[in-house]
Amino acid sequence: MKKRHVLVYVSPANHARLAGIGRCAREEGWQLTIIDRLARQPRGWKGDGALVTLRDNPATIALVKSLNRSAIPVVDMSRNEPEVKVPRVSGDHFEMGRLAREHLNERNYRNLAWYSTCFLNVHRLRYEGFAQGDNIARWVLSEAVDSDRLDDFTVYEKWIAAKVKKAPKPLGLLAYDDADAARVVGACLAQDINVPGDVAVIGIGGDRIVCENQQIPITSVEHDQGRTGYEAAKLLAKLMDGEKPPKKPILIPPRGITVRASTDAIAAKSRIVRDALDYIRSHLDQPFGLTQVAEHLNVSRNALSKMFSEEIGRTLGEETMRERIELAKRLIAQDSMTMAEIAYRTGFCNPGYFSNAFKARTGVTPKNFK
Repeated sequence: MKKRHVLVYVSPANHARLAGIGRCAREEGWQLTIIDRLARQPRGWKGDGALVTLRDNPATIALVKSLNRSAIPVVDMSRNEPEVKVPRVSGDHFEMGRLAREHLNERNYRNLAWYSTCFLNVHRLRYEGFAQGDNIARWVLSEAVDSDRLDDFTVYEKWIAAKVKKAPKPLGLLAYDDADAARVVGACLAQDINVPGDVAVIGIGGDRIVCENQQIPITSVEHDQGRTGYEAAKLLAKLMDGEKPPKKPILIPPRGITVRASTDAIAAKSRIVRDALDYIRSHLDQPFGLTQVAEHLNVSRNALSKMFSEEIGRTLGEETMRERIELAKRLIAQDSMTMAEIAYRTGFCNPGYFSNAFKARTGVTPKNFK
């Protein structure tokens, strides 16, 4: 059987997505030609199929239309050019935005904003998932600054800082991706805006290099690029075998959220409630309840219970359990402790109780979560 030759145009050249494509290519025995920049149509390429990320690049659009005319199968791994008719496998961008909102709402951030450098179709999908029909503030740099000044850090910093300063606090902000989130965090710190106390910032992508190497590490929705690349390649294999394309885009759900310092807080206006939250987070390895927290803050149990529930929307006990489970997730992901050690580190009296409580909150046991 003739070895198939597949063209891969992925921009930017995301390692995880390319790795997913490569895994399928090894299974199928393909020859790959990989390019990450396309100024014009490749000349002289003769192959059997193509995997692309369509953007507002005339050369890419011309390439896809040319391949379509030649009946060479193409699969798009983005959703930036929906008017170009081509089968698609893409991350579920609406769901990414929805997850980000759920994360911020769970931390009691009710004032919300969106930031992106530009606003293409994928940006729109993420924003709509985040907004969920509400009129969420939308700050787009390219709509406010001339294109030749988008890379001017002085202009950008003043612009985003002015937006954030005028916004109601505490503010939860979703950036289009991790790079945009890093720009927002950097601008806030330069202007002495507290992150996450005044502004909680979350990105999308799961880029560890970007998220973990900041003054304040950035929380991110994990875009499953590896699975997207693999499933796109598997669809291309079916198309090259003569199968009909799916009628709708195949959407790959995000893998969840990796919580880091940029959103690692609960928004509260009351000083007593903020102090109660601080107590909870600093005593997660110990058994305690409403009585102990009230005594520490020198307030009555009833007063604390009422203030906490009214402002946070959960009881103090519910918030304590939520914090214990979130800490457990982070410890499990680090893969440096046994389940028994994690149970005691998160304040559970024994591993069995920890496993039952974890499953009740997440739907899976700690071992299955790992």
